Amino acid sequence: MEANIRQLKANLSALIRCVQAGDIVTVNVRKRPVARIVPIPRAGRLTELACIPGIIWTGGKPAGLPRGEVLRRSVNLGKWIAEDRR
Repeated sequence: MEANIRQLKANLSALIRCVQAGDIVTVNVRKRPVARIVPIPRAGRLTELACIPGIIWTGGKPAGLPRGEVLRRSVNLGKWIAEDRR
């Protein structure tokens, strides 16, 4: 489906309903396509990742470090991060 700027302004609600139904709206300026309005996929990324063989998720948070690092009070956090990145 295509629409120019005037049609887009006049019929935005109707065009959004079309997009929700699965259509793609191409926006034209002077008969040239400049943008597309596409529906957002409904399936979440976690669902997609769970379908990949070899990936197992139990629903919990990742374990992370066994014991987090402790920052002394006298240390400047910005300098500490800069040193860590080197």
